[in-house]
Order: sequence, then structure tokens, then C-alpha cells
Amino acid sequence: MSITGDCYVGSYEGHVIELVRNNWDKILKLLIDGQEVASESRILPHDITLIGEFEHNHVRHRVVAKAVSHFLSSDDTVEVDGEELPLNKVK
Repeated sequence: MSITGDCYVGSYEGHVIELVRNNWDKILKLLIDGQEVASESRILPHDITLIGEFEHNHVRHRVVAKAVSHFLSSDDTVEVDGEELPLNKVK
């Protein structure tokens, strides 16, 4: 985990899905195609689940991002329709 935060990016059928942790503002955000769809304050370490949706070819897809807190770190995952999305750390 970076001192200023982290950004994890994945792609699903051409849609960009990002999980962004900002340690300065103490916010965890879920973005789909650059649009914020969910966020939560993380002033104190705790488990967070963010949920969003997007449409592709007239089908709605559910995105669930989870940050499971550990003492000084967290395990981050993103699922699209129940399947884990591979993420790349970009920041």
C-alpha cells in the first residue's frame, strides 16, 4: 500500500473498472468508465463493500468491490456478476 493511496484497474468487455484508495482524503472509491459509482469513508480501518452497476449490450452487470482490512494493509477484490476481475496496480 502506498503512503498516498492505491489504484487498481481491471477491464470487463471494454469497460474500465477502478478501485481507488486515497489515503489523504480517507476515501475508497469504485469507478466504472471514469464515473464514480460508489464510495465510502475509511477514516478508521474497517472492511468495506462498494456496489455499482453498468450496462453492456442491453444487459446490466453488477460490480462488487471489497476491501478487507488488516492491521496496516487490506486485501482488495472486484467481482463482476460474481466472477473475480483481475486487477493491475497502476499507482
